[in-house]
Amino acid sequence: MGDVFGYKRNPKPQGVFSTEDSKLVFGSTVGNVNDAGEGQLTSLAYLVQQWTVQYQQTVQELFELGSNALFWAKGRPAGAGTLGRVLGGAAADTPNGGFFPADAYDLCKGGAEMELQAKGGHCKEAPSTTGGMTLGKGITIVMNGCVVTSIGFSMQVGDVRLMENFGWRFAYMQLTSD
Repeated sequence: MGDVFGYKRNPKPQGVFSTEDSKLVFGSTVGNVNDAGEGQLTSLAYLVQQWTVQYQQTVQELFELGSNALFWAKGRPAGAGTLGRVLGGAAADTPNGGFFPADAYDLCKGGAEMELQAKGGHCKEAPSTTGGMTLGKGITIVMNGCVVTSIGFSMQVGDVRLMENFGWRFAYMQLTSD
């Protein structure tokens, strides 16, 4: 028997996505968190509302006069990120401490390491019954050489939250998945 509206799809989800088990970590370890993600993570008090990360390399097209040959000139990769948080649980950031570690404000110290862990939700079943996929997958993004490039503040009428926004650059990215 088909769907009432004629859709032909699996009635069970292929994955569950949630931010409940996601973490934001500065450095390789923060707080007292074990490998299972249990314990206290100090970054939870920062009230992060959004983040974006982009990592790219430039590629230049080169052509030869009198020929149809195409060549690529590979550039060096570089990344940038933004983050917004409610100014509340922790003090406003300063170059001497606060949200990012002090190394992230000093270009001469080479920047800091930042790790973002996005988990797929709170479903803990092993093999899924929805076609072999496992629910609750996640990804870990590790960025090295993170240097803060901007700090800003904003507030909107009708909103009693003071927002703090950051921009940073980084030199290296590594991805792993669950």
